[in-house]
Amino acid sequence: MRKRNPLIQILGTSLLVLVFLTESYGKISSAGLTVRNESSKRKLEAYIAKHRPSLSSQERSDLVSAMERASLNLRFPVGKKQERYDKLGFLVGLVHTESQFHKRAKSHKGALGLMQVMPATAKWLAKKEGIPFSSEKDLYDPETNLYLGVLYMNYLLERTDSVEAALLSYNAGLGGYKRFGGIPEYSRSVYRYYEDWKSMPVPTQSMISETVASLLSI
Repeated sequence: MRKRNPLIQILGTSLLVLVFLTESYGKISSAGLTVRNESSKRKLEAYIAKHRPSLSSQERSDLVSAMERASLNLRFPVGKKQERYDKLGFLVGLVHTESQFHKRAKSHKGALGLMQVMPATAKWLAKKEGIPFSSEKDLYDPETNLYLGVLYMNYLLERTDSVEAALLSYNAGLGGYKRFGGIPEYSRSVYRYYEDWKSMPVPTQSMISETVASLLSI
């Protein structure tokens, strides 16, 4: 059996420690980004890869970033009786139900994009909030679609008495919900995907590069 060079072994171990410290430091930014946030990103990327395997790694990464940013804008009702939601997980359930993560999805009624936003609703929201919006094609842009979709959900959360009612209104329209009560299967779908997200384990991430591993095996 070949003996390992002690100096090489020490250098390899030191490099491993350096990689570990660098990785750990990179997961806490001045904006308060924690290891938990990074775990959620890895989890979401794996979730999307499972349900939309045709997306490239870059497309998945871009979608994960857009969804993470959009989820921060969700505003749930505050109160003792209100359930606490994982914002990113809630958005996962909503987007999965609406479009299965297809950014160019289009319904028979003309709703577009990831959150199936109606062009008329988007135009109204954009004008109301002072957001640039030139045409319905903008709704195929994930950032624009998710932002407007979340704004609309917030609008409904403010005008209904529960998250359940807001979800049913998102699907049927506020007027439709008040007249007919909405379709229960819709909210059940959102909650089902939300629970799938919550129960999904965080994918493991190797902290050791092939280069470091090869050094340790010398």
